[in-house]
Amino acid sequence: MSMAATAQAQRKPRPILQAAWRALKVLFLLLAVYLLHVCLMPHIKLLGVTPSLIFALTAVLTVGLGKLRAVWTGMFYGILLEVMQPTHTLFNLLIYPIAAIFGSLLFADKGVQQLEYERGLGKPGRNASPYVRTPLCALADTAVYEIVNLAYVYLRGARLTGPMLLEGLADLLLTALIAAAIMIPVRRFLGIRAAADLPGNAAPIPYRAHKS
Repeated sequence: MSMAATAQAQRKPRPILQAAWRALKVLFLLLAVYLLHVCLMPHIKLLGVTPSLIFALTAVLTVGLGKLRAVWTGMFYGILLEVMQPTHTLFNLLIYPIAAIFGSLLFADKGVQQLEYERGLGKPGRNASPYVRTPLCALADTAVYEIVNLAYVYLRGARLTGPMLLEGLADLLLTALIAAAIMIPVRRFLGIRAAADLPGNAAPIPYRAHKS
């Protein structure tokens, strides 16, 4: 190997170090958003509700880093909020992972095999823009939370009123707006780029069903 090639290889960052550095950044964001969510957001009310900064960040990480990171994020916040700020028994522990899983199934990047399959069927076979999917993912995550919360309140014997429903709707919209506002800075901070569907603009790969 020539000296130039050796120097070039040394200048390239190691994938393990890159992954570790990104993991530290993600952990920093998770903790920072948690502190903002519990310390600052309760004092900020828009349309009479406090939007969820946690679900906004969960949506950004879901679209930017995939389904597995979404589940980890939901579990992290579920455990943390259940320990530090419990409401109904086990509610936070369950609802945050469930909401994250639901959002990831709908809005996380599709895998290469799924894209190949869609292209084989004559469909575009591309992931929609992450800047469109992120607010929609925040909307879906918050919708799961609000629906389960209202159902729990109703089953406890309380009456669901119009203002309660309007507050839930306002929470959905405001959380989606926050996700739209923070997604670009967070993606740049973590070094997330829009994932390529396939290397280059490859031609569709025909899908062949397995014969039994």
